[in-house]
Amino acid sequence: MTNQGLVAEDQHDAARPNDEIGRRLRRDVEQLTSHDRRTGTPGERRSAEWIARRLRDDIGATDVMITRFRTQSSWAPAQLAYLLAAMVAGALPGRLGRLLGAAITASYELDVSGRNQWIRRLLPAGRGTSVTAHIPATGEGNRTLVLVAHHDAAHNGVVWHPRTVALNRMWSRRTGETMPTHFPALIAVAATALPLRWARIAAQFVIGIAGLASIQSMRSYTTPGANDNASGVATVLEVANRLRERPLPDTDVLLVFPGGEEVGNAGMRAWIKGYGRRLDPARTLVINLDSLGSGGYLVAARREGLTGRLAPADVKLATNVASSAGIDLRVVSFPNTCDTSIARYEGMHAISLLSYDDGWIRNLHLKSDTVDQIGWNTVRDAVTLTERLAWAWARGQRGHA
Repeated sequence: MTNQGLVAEDQHDAARPNDEIGRRLRRDVEQLTSHDRRTGTPGERRSAEWIARRLRDDIGATDVMITRFRTQSSWAPAQLAYLLAAMVAGALPGRLGRLLGAAITASYELDVSGRNQWIRRLLPAGRGTSVTAHIPATGEGNRTLVLVAHHDAAHNGVVWHPRTVALNRMWSRRTGETMPTHFPALIAVAATALPLRWARIAAQFVIGIAGLASIQSMRSYTTPGANDNASGVATVLEVANRLRERPLPDTDVLLVFPGGEEVGNAGMRAWIKGYGRRLDPARTLVINLDSLGSGGYLVAARREGLTGRLAPADVKLATNVASSAGIDLRVVSFPNTCDTSIARYEGMHAISLLSYDDGWIRNLHLKSDTVDQIGWNTVRDAVTLTERLAWAWARGQRGHA
């Protein structure tokens, strides 16, 4: 049999878990992928309402809440605003144009990284939907564990075509490093601050292409979102069920299912602003679970996007616990900013868990991201690893860089 045939057979077998836990995980993913979950749509709200029912009726979590937040339905409007501003800066002569170009570059990176998204407050917006819940500690609740999995789904676009990401995937497979997804656009915007006329002209050309790609992506279909990120939601629900049956000592568990992750971490930013800042960062561990069904191996991100760096000690805690559990966990840089970085900016301990297949998330933002393409082996590993990390944190175990 060819290697391709073996892969197909493995995927076929993995798509049909035949034990109680596997069937429960698959049912959750099937339910979430049964409707369009684009940010700000009725489908996203329907997804949130279903998660809330699971938490309240099946798991028995307390303080189950559905919250709304202001957001665009795509990352593209903010991107287009920055690209348009950069084109104006590139057309202005002399120092004024260069200074404006430098300011736009800095603001663009702050926006994509999730640190400061002031321009989005000026753009038309709708309402996204998140879900939160609580599993109380046994004891005093001196520590907090936050399990995060966004429930919205991405829209497609040429920027996610397999040929577009081929070089980045190859580099990731060989080195564990990736180029941030927005880096080409960022370089083009930064070039408008250069005194070289030819560089500014070239930048205008690249910015124009990036703008067209943004419009095309904004108008594209919503992906099914089985791997990204119904798999993460199902994992958190499974771990929550276990921690409800066997609560952590002296450790409160917060369950956060943000919407709006795919448009720029809007739901997570809203949760941090509305609740997360009440927590003691030194006593809080956030575990973000995203795209766990790639079927190859789990990864822990040491960097998200260009500047979202995770604390080495937190990454080390994840690798130590994975090693003790016999789980293959590799440390990588990830090309996009996940909700983990938003927590890290507040000084919280944070671990970002994802999965790869041959150096990349399987079917990332593609129409083929369906439940039958899920690799359940990495989902199961994520359940095991997350539960063990929860107990390690509750017992005071820490990593050392």
